[in-house]
Amino acid sequence: MNTNRRPCKLIRRLIRQLRKLNLFSRLLMVFCTLLIVSTIFITFFNHNSYAREMETGLIKYLSVLVQNASFKLDQERGRFEEQMTRLILSDHFLEALVENKSLQERVAAGDADAVRRYGENTKSIEQTLLLAKKRQDGIKAMIFVMDEDQYSMAAGENDSRGAFIRDLDSFHESEIYTQAVAAQGYPVWRDSVKDAPDLFFESSDAKFGIEGCITLSYQVYQPGTRKPLGVLVCCIYPKYFTNALSEYSSQNGGNTFIVGENGMVEGISAGFSAPPFIQQRSGLLKRIFSQHQGNLMLEADDQQLLASFCGQPDFPLHIVNLTYREHIMDKVDQLGRINILIMCLVILIGSGGFYLTAVSISYPVNKLIRSMKRVGAGDFSAVYKAESHDEIGVLCSEFDHMVSDMKSLIDRVYVAELRENALELSQKTAQLDALQMQINPHFLYNTLDMIRWECMYEAGGESAASDMIEKFCTLLRMTIKGDQKEETVHDSLLHASTYLDVVNFRHTNKILLETDLSFDPCAYMIPCLALQPILENAVRHGFEVDQENDRLISITGEVSDKNRLVLRISDNGSGMSQEQLEALRENLSSTEITKNGIGLRNVNQRCHLCYGQEYGIHIDSKLGKGTVVTLTVPLKPTV
Repeated sequence: MNTNRRPCKLIRRLIRQLRKLNLFSRLLMVFCTLLIVSTIFITFFNHNSYAREMETGLIKYLSVLVQNASFKLDQERGRFEEQMTRLILSDHFLEALVENKSLQERVAAGDADAVRRYGENTKSIEQTLLLAKKRQDGIKAMIFVMDEDQYSMAAGENDSRGAFIRDLDSFHESEIYTQAVAAQGYPVWRDSVKDAPDLFFESSDAKFGIEGCITLSYQVYQPGTRKPLGVLVCCIYPKYFTNALSEYSSQNGGNTFIVGENGMVEGISAGFSAPPFIQQRSGLLKRIFSQHQGNLMLEADDQQLLASFCGQPDFPLHIVNLTYREHIMDKVDQLGRINILIMCLVILIGSGGFYLTAVSISYPVNKLIRSMKRVGAGDFSAVYKAESHDEIGVLCSEFDHMVSDMKSLIDRVYVAELRENALELSQKTAQLDALQMQINPHFLYNTLDMIRWECMYEAGGESAASDMIEKFCTLLRMTIKGDQKEETVHDSLLHASTYLDVVNFRHTNKILLETDLSFDPCAYMIPCLALQPILENAVRHGFEVDQENDRLISITGEVSDKNRLVLRISDNGSGMSQEQLEALRENLSSTEITKNGIGLRNVNQRCHLCYGQEYGIHIDSKLGKGTVVTLTVPLKPTV
């Protein structure tokens, strides 16, 4: 159906009437119509195929049911094995067994101390077996059998002795024992409904043996030497497993059973309305334990049974489900008869309702999709202009509002933000370039260099004037960095030292420079011309002309634990009053750019622009004791 083509006038009129209903009602109508039509169509024309599908579906369901039950059964098996493994690995339990085995000859000889120790160990072993039983539900009895001795659970509250083997020779010849020995320490499970009554008794004087149990046995070894100590046997109630699998008990027309390879059959909440386990159980059990997983069709009491089974090859219990096949066919036939009666009416109503409903939904949705594609391509004039008030109409109206809001948002926010970011970036770049240009000395260096050569020519060689000019030219040459924004601490110290050499030409009381750095000055970078303005400020404002003591500037540095480089420039000059210090600090924090006051303010502003507001210059001073200028920059190693 081409839903993009505009429907004819009659169809459009029917669609307008249909769209008076909300979208949910339309979809529900279509869903119910399709469901009924499909069911009748399949039943009328493909009754046999439908029956096979139902049967196949039930087989799959039953297969999953028995697989899940088998998985649950395997989990319960694992719980028992975990408890028994924990027991046979218990140091206390093994030590008592080993010691009793070594004491047997002394006990037979009547050694009193050996008899006492043997009795204490026996009591400990029996208590350990009783404790293991209490930790795991479903255990009927536990017994540990050695060559010529046996240990059973200690008698607990309301408990009998638990288990006793009257004939150890018969037990040693039984498959319970021989299979445990052959497994060499691995767990061995057996359906012991036939063996247990002749081997295990609740006490030495019991008339009847323990019936209907499953056994779990282990060969236990002496630690270190790996010599066999004996076999641990655990008798388990089958009822425990059926209770654990109660959620997989049955479905309509079927019963689920746990079966053992030696003939045990236990129903999992089996009901009387479903089939019992068949009388010819030996043949069925043989097939189950040879295939371990599958489905069978059986004949029993003139009725067909569907048998689904599943189990693990190394476990003697399997899950079997038996279901009457007639139960399936009755439902199929009944459904077929009902569907035939309403087939014609449902086909007519379903076809017409489906067509009208589909067009009423698909036509506006396709129109909305076309509008969305135009908006995605950048055409914000594409709107839907909804004509209905159902859910699709509301959706289209919201789409129109969204397009309008999106266009307004782009105009008012996105473009404005881009312009603001561009303006801020340009402003920062201009500020940084302006600050750097304030201390660019190219023209002065070239002029002074010519004057120096003229002085040397007039004096016939080096003179005090030419030496002064050479030092000053060296100082200016250090300031010519081109586009370089950073230099090593070593270069900055050399620049500062050269500056002091030039300054000391006009002072009889020279200014001394001391450096003490805790790091390699060639390893880290700082802004260009960062130290020279600080030293210039100390020379100009820090020292008195007639200062009697030696004038000293000290530069120390360290790397802080916050990945910062800290340089302290201190002098022993006259210092500042508190008012002067506050005024200087306020001047440093100003953001205005001027042609005057390049020094400390220039260095501080460049640090702010390059690294952020947390970096820069901090000043401390006391009147008559000197000034300390602290320069903090990020830790930037040289490349």
